[in-house]
Amino acid sequence: MDLVTRALYSFAAGTHTPAMLRYVGLGYRRFGIQPTKSPPRVNWEIFAVVSGQCAPVLPKEESPLLKANTLWVFPPGSAHGWTGNERHRAYITVFHFGVVPPQLEAAVREQGYLALPLDAPERRRLVALAKQMRPEFQQPTNFSNLMYQSVLIELALLVLRKLPILQKPLPPSPAKRTVEAATAWFGANLASTPSVAQVAREVHVSSSTLRRMFRETRRESPARVFARLRLEASMKLMSESSLKLEEVAAECGYSCASDFCRSFRSVMKITPAVWRRTVLSGPGYVRK
Repeated sequence: MDLVTRALYSFAAGTHTPAMLRYVGLGYRRFGIQPTKSPPRVNWEIFAVVSGQCAPVLPKEESPLLKANTLWVFPPGSAHGWTGNERHRAYITVFHFGVVPPQLEAAVREQGYLALPLDAPERRRLVALAKQMRPEFQQPTNFSNLMYQSVLIELALLVLRKLPILQKPLPPSPAKRTVEAATAWFGANLASTPSVAQVAREVHVSSSTLRRMFRETRRESPARVFARLRLEASMKLMSESSLKLEEVAAECGYSCASDFCRSFRSVMKITPAVWRRTVLSGPGYVRK
């Protein structure tokens, strides 16, 4: 198992948030005749055209460039649509996830979105994964989240191994261990709203050292990582329980429901209530 694979499986083993597969689809689309439009996405989108041509329609982009054999990854908040060739169909696969591994998130956030070429075996594998997951998504079982996690890791590996950034060595293990410990401690103490200084004390480093370690290992600040942990915890609670927004806010360390709604909307571009209705209305959802 290479370093990238080990890192992603560490994410799967260490996270308390399931892969949160929100949608899976495949088949022929006539985007050239029936282009799609969308409000800001509420989930991560991993979209591939495996035959034919299509292209994302991005805000302020007048002439989208049609591509064949391409995989795109878009983060939540993206308001793109899809278009295609007017005379020919495109066969596509699409997966929506509530969360993705931090390695993939960092790579996408850095560039806004990713567009990567696919070879024939990769295209066949994407179709096979979508066919495998569609019945699992429509009728979930006790093992569904494990299967979703496995598919998410495979998709993340497919994307990340195509990026030059992965040729860089992993950060020193002491810093990585400290960052992992800080992240785990924060996640276990969300409700008490710990500060970066408090977290640093718990892992026996200074605040400045902790910030440096996060920049080295995660390429982002601890405050940003902690804010995302709060957001992911809130999404998990809203999708798996009937807690009121005030209760979700308290569980996740927000000062009040209004603070929670502002923070959620700043990232997701929609309110928690709208996001929750969107999730609950999707096929395959089962409230616990």
